[in-house]
Amino acid sequence: MLRLILSTLLIFFALNTSTWAACTYATIANPHPDGIGKSYCDRQISKVMGWQGAPWLERPQRLEEERTDLLIQKLNLKPGMVVGDIGAGTGHIAQMIADKIAPNGVVWAVDIQPQMIKILQKKADGLPKGRMQIRQSGEKNLNLPDRILDVAIMVDVYHELEYPRETLQSLMKAVKKGGKIVFVEYRAFDPDVPIKALHTMSVAQVQKEAENLGLKYDKAESLSWQNMITFINP
Repeated sequence: MLRLILSTLLIFFALNTSTWAACTYATIANPHPDGIGKSYCDRQISKVMGWQGAPWLERPQRLEEERTDLLIQKLNLKPGMVVGDIGAGTGHIAQMIADKIAPNGVVWAVDIQPQMIKILQKKADGLPKGRMQIRQSGEKNLNLPDRILDVAIMVDVYHELEYPRETLQSLMKAVKKGGKIVFVEYRAFDPDVPIKALHTMSVAQVQKEAENLGLKYDKAESLSWQNMITFINP
């Protein structure tokens, strides 16, 4: 009887390994030119789009091409919310968020590049005091207060994180229990999306990496070029 129970348990764990085995990092011997030579959860990590690409983030066509207005609408933001824009870049999205959560809401605009921080600070200076808080992150730590965010969003950012596991763990600490974490990533395997392959992600890959850390999948929605994948912070 004991042997039967042990055999059953072994079969159960074998069938369910993918649900609990931790995603790991690996070095890539012959990396893609757009990658950093490292993978996470069997996904090559892409190089970061540097601050030199700031004009592209602010291009006039972005609203029409990526429908950032629809993205903001789908976030269902309310006045008074506290929202994190992680990898905020030039603050294109952060400023739209700030308008939606007025008058007492706060958007925390986070970026790792000092040059982007300067751009963000200029945008914050043009808003009511306290509406946009600027924070420079580290490679693994976002440097945000614990349990402060109602919603956190990463727009075309997650695939570039050198330490996605640690960064996401840091974000989970900053988001309130039951709060939302939203990944927005250029849609993989779509020939109509004019973005380099390593800068795209599938819904399945995002879900695999997020659920591996305990996030609860909520829904996936399509924008013109991107998928918007929402999770609940347990």
